[in-house]
Amino acid sequence: MVYQSSAQKAQDNHGSGIMLIAVGGLGLIGDVIFLTLNPMNMPIFNRYLSCGVMGALFVLFFVMGILSVRNYKIFSEKAKEENNMVNQVREWCEKELTREVIEEDISFSDEEDSNFFGDDTMYFKRCEYIKERIRRQYVNIDEGLMDAFVDEFYADLYGDED
Repeated sequence: MVYQSSAQKAQDNHGSGIMLIAVGGLGLIGDVIFLTLNPMNMPIFNRYLSCGVMGALFVLFFVMGILSVRNYKIFSEKAKEENNMVNQVREWCEKELTREVIEEDISFSDEEDSNFFGDDTMYFKRCEYIKERIRRQYVNIDEGLMDAFVDEFYADLYGDED
């Protein structure tokens, strides 16, 4: 599963909420117009039944839209906290995890344990080392957030080297 940040979840909920509220509101208005004007000359029982079912559906859309907007507010707050955490981790990594430190510790660990073979393995070794150092410094960090951060940090640190 691909990690989705709280900011992305907030944006998705906001767009969905606005759309559901609009469709629910317009549907309810159309349902009331259909019920009162009876443009298809339907018998009263059929008209009440179809308008009742459609009205319930549009009310459900409207309520789900309100819940999505509420979730947008929750995810927006969570996104601010997540951004603060990422900024703290980035500042710490930029101070503590330079290329030289990573390469020195990786080469030292190669002498003790050589589980990886091939050219692509340096990427995995470096990423695992960065993750382990972050785990030691920030115990309660979310795994998905850390994976996304490490991918971005690695690309910034090593660029097109690999």
